[in-house]
Amino acid sequence: MTETKKLQLSPKQFVGGIITILLFLVAAFAGGFWPEGGEITLAGFRTILVLVAFLVMLVLEVLPVVVTSLLFVGLMPVLGVVPGLGQALTGFANPVVFFTLASFGIAAALIRVPLSKRVLAAMLRAFGNSIEAVLLAMMGCCALVSALVSNVPCCAVFMALSLSFLELYEDEKDKKQTGRAFMIAIPVASMIGGMMTPVGSSVNLIAMQQLVNAGYPEISFVQWMCVGIPFTIVLLPVAWFLICKIYKPVSVTRRQVIDFADGLGVPKKIEGQERTVILIVSVMLVLWILSSWVKDINTMVVAILGCVVLFLPGIDVLNVDAFLKENSWDAFFLVGTVISISAAMNSNGVGAAIANLIASALPSAVSTPMMVAICAAIIFLTLIVIPVATSLIPLMLPVLITVASGAGVSPALITLVAAVCACNCYLLPLDTVVLITFGKGYYSMTDMPKCTVWLQLLLIGLCALWLPLIGKLFGFVA
Repeated sequence: MTETKKLQLSPKQFVGGIITILLFLVAAFAGGFWPEGGEITLAGFRTILVLVAFLVMLVLEVLPVVVTSLLFVGLMPVLGVVPGLGQALTGFANPVVFFTLASFGIAAALIRVPLSKRVLAAMLRAFGNSIEAVLLAMMGCCALVSALVSNVPCCAVFMALSLSFLELYEDEKDKKQTGRAFMIAIPVASMIGGMMTPVGSSVNLIAMQQLVNAGYPEISFVQWMCVGIPFTIVLLPVAWFLICKIYKPVSVTRRQVIDFADGLGVPKKIEGQERTVILIVSVMLVLWILSSWVKDINTMVVAILGCVVLFLPGIDVLNVDAFLKENSWDAFFLVGTVISISAAMNSNGVGAAIANLIASALPSAVSTPMMVAICAAIIFLTLIVIPVATSLIPLMLPVLITVASGAGVSPALITLVAAVCACNCYLLPLDTVVLITFGKGYYSMTDMPKCTVWLQLLLIGLCALWLPLIGKLFGFVA
């Protein structure tokens, strides 16, 4: 007879489950004690409890992400957060959810052909004179790829390459020390690179969608690049410098680096499917840039159709069965559920109540640079409580847009602030991207802030300095 495995919960999962059940019970019986006529309605109070329970289950990993997402979609109408299941599923009708699927398809195509390895090998041969230069090459290549595909699959690709590189170390202590630097550097680089274009992170597209939903004109692809690329150019070398100084990777010889580059198995000539992928991605990039002037071109439509082309007969870069098996369904269900909860918060008046609270705490006269810095600081502080960027933006951005509008600051400018700051969700290894490398055991929860807190403080300053200037060029600032 086959032995059935019992479900065993870790202490943190058990605590998370108890907290979640208590929150559900409070939400279910809140009608008996919640006062009528307050700023936050009964439905709004229940929405807050559901949000807290959702975050508790995610952070403490009580259940798998897909199961957690389905659980909350089903419970939202049961607990009175939304009128029915249709409203609980509104997030899954959002274009960003299907862009998330498409981005994993594009990333899979880049992995299937040796394009990313080709770029990395070229950079290693050019700059691989020291371990610091190798780390810079790895981070630079990772950031470039992350500008075109979602930073989750990008981080996974370069983590695998970094783990292969670490096999050069025979001494386990040296391997552990260098691994700490690389495993922290890769998610940081992928998040920094994800700022460069709207398609570099699902966070960016969620933010753009929230701006449009609020009734404001969308930010163009080129406008976004004019903000994100300068930030990346400044932030990436600073991140590399801090990681090298704080975590001190152990040196290797240039011969070892060249041997590793040769061992990547990159063909000398670009041909076949690799050439096809380069052509398709190049066409997509051109269309994304043209969308800044041709309003009929939708960046998410381009990504979805570009992904479809990779499956077509005669091209056959992607296989449907492999795509369905390897795709990150966690991301699909997480983004859809978070957007649904965000919509419930807005429809139940929670967002407006939080906006009023923030507005009442601000000075009577707020300059644009000050508002930008305040919003950036709010995003980073909120990330400590809600350390999942895709969850934070749908919940906080509508609030910040309302506050900014009331203070006479452009909602587009605040959208850019919120997105670029949320993209850099690496103070603690709790976001989906950082968890990819954290699970390998090379660094602890307290290792990462030694470097990343300085990057977040620097980004607040960069936002306050650069965004008001570029905002004037775009007409965002009077």
